[in-house]
Amino acid sequence: MEKLEFTVHEFMAIMGSLDENLAGKNAPEGSVYNEWHAQWKALDERLEELPMMERADMLFDGKLTINAITEPHLKEVISVVESQVAMHQQLIKDNDEDADPEDLEIWQNRLNDLSELLGSSNWRDEIS
Repeated sequence: MEKLEFTVHEFMAIMGSLDENLAGKNAPEGSVYNEWHAQWKALDERLEELPMMERADMLFDGKLTINAITEPHLKEVISVVESQVAMHQQLIKDNDEDADPEDLEIWQNRLNDLSELLGSSNWRDEIS
């Protein structure tokens, strides 16, 4: 399996979206949120300690690698990325000041990559 790589920003946005959707409730057993929670919190604390410019560099230049992911987790991540695409499309449609076509393109590309991974025939065989 190819390693799944996210920018730090993508990872933080995915986890933040999952956290927001939970609205203080516990995540279902087996959720990618539970699997990645400790790593997310540790990374969040590390980011908070950095000066603003270093934080920005880490968010957009830093990479985070997931060495193995189960099919249910991949589907959960795809669902979150789909919601990111929809949110950015809506921001653009509404001429919102936070609208950024480049952000939309980044999330659309990420969605395509993840969907291709899910549709590939051999990636599951290498996860033990």
